[in-house]
Amino acid sequence: MEDSRRLVAELLAEKTQLLERLSHVEAENSALQAKYTSLESWNTKLKRENNWLRNQLFGSKTERHEVIQEIIDPKQHSLLEEELSAEACRQIEEELRGEDDESDATLPGDTASPKSKKGSQNGRGRLPDGIEVERIVLDIPEEDKICPHGHSRQCIGEDVTEELEIIPARFIKREIVRPKWACPSCPHRECGGIHTALLPPRPIEKGRPGPGLLSSVAVSKYGDHLPLYRQEKIFERLGVNLSRKTLCDWILALGELLGPIVLAMKRKLLKGGNLQADETPIRVQRVKKGSSKQGYLWGYGVPWGEVVYDFTLGRTQDHPVRFLAGYTGYLQVDGYAGYNAVFATREIVHLGCFAHARRKFKEALPDAPEAKTPLAAIQLLYRLEREMKELGLGPEERATRRQREALPILEKLHLLLENYRLTALPSSSLGKAVRYALSEWPHLVRYVEVGKAEIDNNSIEQTLRPVAVGRKNYLFAGSPRGGEAAAVLYSLITSCKRLGVDPEAYMKDVIGKISTHPMRLIEELTPSEWKAAREAAVVEAAPVA
Repeated sequence: MEDSRRLVAELLAEKTQLLERLSHVEAENSALQAKYTSLESWNTKLKRENNWLRNQLFGSKTERHEVIQEIIDPKQHSLLEEELSAEACRQIEEELRGEDDESDATLPGDTASPKSKKGSQNGRGRLPDGIEVERIVLDIPEEDKICPHGHSRQCIGEDVTEELEIIPARFIKREIVRPKWACPSCPHRECGGIHTALLPPRPIEKGRPGPGLLSSVAVSKYGDHLPLYRQEKIFERLGVNLSRKTLCDWILALGELLGPIVLAMKRKLLKGGNLQADETPIRVQRVKKGSSKQGYLWGYGVPWGEVVYDFTLGRTQDHPVRFLAGYTGYLQVDGYAGYNAVFATREIVHLGCFAHARRKFKEALPDAPEAKTPLAAIQLLYRLEREMKELGLGPEERATRRQREALPILEKLHLLLENYRLTALPSSSLGKAVRYALSEWPHLVRYVEVGKAEIDNNSIEQTLRPVAVGRKNYLFAGSPRGGEAAAVLYSLITSCKRLGVDPEAYMKDVIGKISTHPMRLIEELTPSEWKAAREAAVVEAAPVA
């Protein structure tokens, strides 16, 4: 009996130990399960970031709005069905699909093969017209001009072989000679002393660079992204020693010399009533001795026209408020809150950027296939814009077509986004894309009412890309004064490029003129007015038929 009791006690003790071990194993399993879930979530996040970084490094850098042929995968259950009836979802999606198919049929060239779009590329392209031609004639010897029978051969034509050559840049020393005149018969005081011609105004007071050299240095740095230390080496190879400090001083002097032209451009922009704005960082040294600070170049411009940069040592709301003081009209920006103070006065109307909204849905597409539907709807909006641009429609016609054709698409897209917000996790890439689009929605759709506005601010974004490329080479501005000079020169050179003007020819001409040009007529030296004057001169000089 005693043995039985002892055995039962041992079994009970063993059971208790087993239960404790089981409880410990279950707790350990729960902890491992939680850790596994956390690692899975972290792994998914890292994969998404890795895909994004790979796309940034190796993917296409152009804004291509690809056509999504199949908006809804038949095998995929739409998340909308959880909140809307299946019939309502199907109707919205079919309407979007139908409009997409219709736009495929109406736009010329959409169904053409890549080869037919690109055109024939067989053979070498023609050499450009309008460049200097050097004619070299290679004739046969005189004795070969007599045939074996004693007759003179006649020239019946010629074979012409074209060759493209370049003459390297070269320096010249220009001597400005001013003869001295005096009367040998009279005392100098009675004749007025020695007479010489007045020295013409110099671009840089007491400086020796000519307008062409100054233009070349400025355009090479701010147009071709060639830092001054590299230009210094190039000049040494050409036999001229120009120190980097000298080149820096020239750049600073040019910024002050050409600053009034940029102020005239700013005044003209603020009168236009339709602007776009964006900003990009640029590092600045010597803010204080031995220190550096993050500066910014803010770009303001009309779509695909002149642009003016403003340099600041910060990114606060005060900077756009100061630059846009007195402006009334439309301003198209992305979702950066730094522009909120600009819109507080209600004299400036906020236009949003659909390109930013589209990018967020495109980034969410690998993790959320349902992002394909908003992308397809946005694609339809861009197709309409492209078609109107190809037809050359004016602002009033664009506004009419947008309200007739784009507004219904926007209404369906808004309904889809509202329902995505109920189902997508706020921390997911799709949730962030939906939240951004809905928070910006009143500003995104406002372009429909404004015929002269664009659907996005890609135009001003493109003006900031040269700054991004340039700062990778020259790394920083040497001082706040250097940042202000960069803003002036970027404004002129970038505006020339956007207007189809040779920036070096423009800069050379303007640098030579501005010292004697009346300030009340300074607007004549802005890139747009300079181009118009050149075109008018060509028309006037053309012979009358």
